Amino acid sequence: MRRRSMTTTSAHSASRHGFLLVCAFALIAGFAIANRADASSGLCQNGQHCSSASAPAVRSSAPRLLDFAAARQLSGTAARGDELSSQEYYSFSGVGAVVCTVNGHQRMSTAFLVGAFDIGVTVAHTFEDDGAQVAPENCIYSTTDSLGQIRERIPVAYIRSQWNSEAGADGQLSKDVAVIRLREPSHYAQRTMPMGKFSGTAASVLMIGFRSDMESDPLKAKSRGRVYERKANGVALSRLEGFTHDIDAHGIAAGAPVIDEATGVIIGIHTLATQRGTNTSTTRNTMITMSEWLEQTLHAEIQSEDEKGANSSF
Repeated sequence: MRRRSMTTTSAHSASRHGFLLVCAFALIAGFAIANRADASSGLCQNGQHCSSASAPAVRSSAPRLLDFAAARQLSGTAARGDELSSQEYYSFSGVGAVVCTVNGHQRMSTAFLVGAFDIGVTVAHTFEDDGAQVAPENCIYSTTDSLGQIRERIPVAYIRSQWNSEAGADGQLSKDVAVIRLREPSHYAQRTMPMGKFSGTAASVLMIGFRSDMESDPLKAKSRGRVYERKANGVALSRLEGFTHDIDAHGIAAGAPVIDEATGVIIGIHTLATQRGTNTSTTRNTMITMSEWLEQTLHAEIQSEDEKGANSSF
């Protein structure tokens, strides 16, 4: 009887030891995943992941976190066509839309959160009306879930447009960017979007955005393609009016993030450039890249967010 008791105790001890090892492994794995998510959530340089000085970019616990690579692997089986899988809706929950009402008419662009849950990036022309800037109170940031139901409607507090802020920038395609501050942080978004500079080298990319007619089609859409390298005398150029891409962006509103599939980092913003010929005018898909103005403005807004958070803690 004693021998049996010792054997049973030993078995229980081994079982308990194994359970503790599994728990320890899970905690380590969760910590590693959380760190990777935080490292990919802020403003980045040269298309590389970096740590952010902004507020934490992940709202849920580590086991629920799904990074970009995992979402990309799952998307082929979980969704068809341009639909997003439920995992992708989680990973790209920082992509929303800005809708402005001007003289009774609506204008819209895709927007994405960068660095903090109340800081967004989109195109500047959404906020222009015959050369005058649209009042922020006429604009709403919203986003939908996988069923197309609107989850948030957040008023825009203010707009910083490069067209409006920089002398001589108005109307320039490469400067068609704006940073918006929301009146309150998004509670639906689970992570902000990492943004970096584009090297100028051709890349396979993914676009996430809303249809221009959000009322009839409120679901986010995705599309894959390639951004093409631009060269002069065999040397790659990274500072141009815009880089051409072949993503099927039919109906997707300008401002959609263009994401490098290899890194999961946003390398540009989708818009349309008009090319005028002798008798006709055509449009081409164009990617606007990170400008010095955009980089500095984002850093300033993120720093302001950090200072606001520090002051509120006292």
